[in-house]
Amino acid sequence: MKQSERRTSRRTVLSAVGAGVLGGLAGCQGQSGGGGGEQISESAPLVAHKRFGKGDTPLTYQTSTFYTPIESQSDQPAAAPALKTQHREWAENHPDYRIDVKYPAFGQWKNNLLTSAAEGNPPDGSTLDSKWVADFYQYLEPLNDYVDDIDDFFPFVRETAVRDGDLLAAWKYTGCRCLYYRQDILDTYNDGDPPTTWDELLTVGQDIAANEDMEAFMIPLSSALANLPYYWSAGGELLDEAGAPVLGDEQNRQALTSALQFVGELVDTGVTPQRVASIEEIEVLPREGRAGNLAMFVGNNDQIERNIKNPIEADDEVPDDRWERWRVAKIPRPADGKHTTGVGGWTEGTFRQGDSDGATAMKEFIAKFVEPESMGRYCEAAALLPTRESVFDDSDLYDPDTPYQNQFREFLQDGVARPARPIYSTIASEYLVAIENVVTGQSEPGEAADTMITNVEDEYEAS
Repeated sequence: MKQSERRTSRRTVLSAVGAGVLGGLAGCQGQSGGGGGEQISESAPLVAHKRFGKGDTPLTYQTSTFYTPIESQSDQPAAAPALKTQHREWAENHPDYRIDVKYPAFGQWKNNLLTSAAEGNPPDGSTLDSKWVADFYQYLEPLNDYVDDIDDFFPFVRETAVRDGDLLAAWKYTGCRCLYYRQDILDTYNDGDPPTTWDELLTVGQDIAANEDMEAFMIPLSSALANLPYYWSAGGELLDEAGAPVLGDEQNRQALTSALQFVGELVDTGVTPQRVASIEEIEVLPREGRAGNLAMFVGNNDQIERNIKNPIEADDEVPDDRWERWRVAKIPRPADGKHTTGVGGWTEGTFRQGDSDGATAMKEFIAKFVEPESMGRYCEAAALLPTRESVFDDSDLYDPDTPYQNQFREFLQDGVARPARPIYSTIASEYLVAIENVVTGQSEPGEAADTMITNVEDEYEAS
């Protein structure tokens, strides 16, 4: 593929997908189709929107229109050809089978899937948000015999998708959060080094705020996953092994209070403006950065291309290389803490039991999503990060235009996945409320922490 062609397709998919892929695919369209017993003509394509393969024996599968292999039907059309190649390879190797595909409405997808699994009639396979996986542990079938080199996956994948040695979900891509910073500004105020600790961020941030006509540092209050690293880096845990919230445990309450105190200090010292509480879109922060109004911010890995590099290169009034003054680093941590980053992404799983020919065909279909060749093609086209370390090493498999791939790979070693439990949605929303109350001065950090803990525990007990 020519470099210019790759860049064009990448901009197409980034425009279509935006930041919603790692945050939850809230835009899934409610389409359905498929069904057994249909006659497929010889002239029909091998891979279609509602059918992968042309065999007489149907297998059932649910997914999102983000993952259709047909460009005209896809919510990320630039990635559709990679999926079409992948499904064609599977179909050619399984001529007796076909995948009948349904595209359920997103809002009820998980609940309906859980109900069908509990009743014993789930589809043979389905796409699953990574934060759903734990709710399906008892229903998902192991993939160990079909997926090679499980140790090649990043640690957070193995921690979430493996139970009792069994790989239960094929985690096909991910993303991470990081610190974006202006290299030229930090050359002046921090010897060119990005801040690595909270104290360093407060110190250099105050210097920038006092001497530059720009904000020093901003956080996206629309994203819990972008702000949870403060809590995790302070040693906090959200849930116990049974999925119950443990925010009220002494160590975790202290971590939560410390994270909120840090956010409060950012505002009190002038490093972060109070107006971050009213910013609802993550694209606002890189936009402020491009305009020269912001020195540092926390954002998603794909924003370096989608919100910084591409807009700058498209602006005839700005030198194309202006984006290069933006660099990425790990999110600052407490002095005695460890770096963490929030990770997301989607997985594939199968409910088809046994080792019959049909079960094998479905498990090989699911496993193909995480074959290095398939993963590399798809992640490059969709501007996403592979979940296998080895894919980063092979430029024949994965050679994206997106800058800073080596840094993102390093950040993924510190990845923490969203807890795959229903109470997480309450934790995420209450955490953002707590941060907002501290930022706006409505609550002291300790008070905000206690309110969050109470609200989460009440919701868990009521559910």
